[in-house]
Amino acid sequence: MSKKEFIRTLCIFCKSKPTLSLLGLTDYWHCPDCGIAWVKKIPKVEYGDMYYKGKSTLASRVFAPIGKTFYSLRSTYAGNGGKKVWIDVGAGDGGFLSTVAAKKKIGVEVSSSGRKIMQQNGLDTLTDRQFLKSKGLNADIISFWHVLEHVEKPWEYLESAKRNLKKNGKIIIGIPNIDSFEFKYAKKYWFHLQPQFHLWHFTPKSVKKLLDITGFTVNKIDHWSIEHHPTGVLQSFINKSSGSSENVLHKLIKRGTGKSHLAPKDIFWVGFWTSIGSPIIFSFWLGGSIFRKAGTIVVVASKSAYKFSSPKIK
Repeated sequence: MSKKEFIRTLCIFCKSKPTLSLLGLTDYWHCPDCGIAWVKKIPKVEYGDMYYKGKSTLASRVFAPIGKTFYSLRSTYAGNGGKKVWIDVGAGDGGFLSTVAAKKKIGVEVSSSGRKIMQQNGLDTLTDRQFLKSKGLNADIISFWHVLEHVEKPWEYLESAKRNLKKNGKIIIGIPNIDSFEFKYAKKYWFHLQPQFHLWHFTPKSVKKLLDITGFTVNKIDHWSIEHHPTGVLQSFINKSSGSSENVLHKLIKRGTGKSHLAPKDIFWVGFWTSIGSPIIFSFWLGGSIFRKAGTIVVVASKSAYKFSSPKIK
């Protein structure tokens, strides 16, 4: 995997001097002020033509109804009533987008295989480059479900969202949170760390700063994400117990990893934490949500009533 340097002498959001590590993880820069962290070297990630064409395993088929329930919960952040235009950035194969109540549904996706599946299912699509150049789409909702941590310049996506959002529209952002009990416990075994994919690691304070400079006002930060928080806790506990960051349960359910990839220790710890250890997982999730230290958060924001002169971020 080729990489390029991601050098910052100052934090891009608050201009503070970053430290050279994140809780002892030396592959990251970390701002002690706003809490944002970013990788020192950017991995080159390519989503090939076959990325969304893998065969589903029995486990993924069994959990499919739960996934649909989670999609319904996502839509609640948009508020009541149908929408005219809903744009989902990082839409994948359109599984979530196809369930939303909107007359026009636009999926923004870097993967050609994902776009093809969406088009076959009657959804409109844009590449990420087309979205970044677009304006005036007049969307009611633009959603970013675990997308901003993947992209090299997340502010460009938010600036595009502002251009394409109607006056009273909303953006919905789901992101991992490093200011969490989950990360402090698991550290390098944290499910959401994923340095091969996640370039940025946000905190509530840093994502608010990012939204401020791109012209948005935060309406709500939710620490009770039932879709991503409990599952992240579960996989993090499995990872730390097994001494592996392979995220085996997630791959088995979401990406169709075959059983041959599971080592005996993986099977043991998956079984343990999904049965005997489940009360600990539930308590950890509950505590993180109550004390606003959840491993993932959902942010709802709207265009600021004020006119911002956004700084040029390079």
